[in-house]
Amino acid sequence: MGCQCSTYDKHIEARTDFIEPFAEVVKNQAKEYPILVYSRSLCEHSMLTKYLLRKNSVDFEYFELDHMNDNSQIYGALQNLTSRQSTPYIFVGGTYFGGLRELQETIDNGQIKDLYRCAY
Repeated sequence: MGCQCSTYDKHIEARTDFIEPFAEVVKNQAKEYPILVYSRSLCEHSMLTKYLLRKNSVDFEYFELDHMNDNSQIYGALQNLTSRQSTPYIFVGGTYFGGLRELQETIDNGQIKDLYRCAY
């Protein structure tokens, strides 16, 4: 049936005055870590993303949104920054890369090592 993570916190309003401080947190974290994944601990897509990165020997950091303080605000900031509502959110070299689908396409095209190079 697919991952149900996209329904999490669907009622968060994208108020920029409320979200902006958290958007800065996300931007700073994305710059700090060459490859960063925001995920949910029980999300199938998030688990598969981390598995695929590990399987392809890609070093990355991740934050489990459901284990973070202020997780609904961070989640709202991620939605606002990326225009996507579902986890995982992958950042490479400080820039939003995509989610599981984009990662899978990169692997299928044999470009996973390019992803790693773009991070540095």
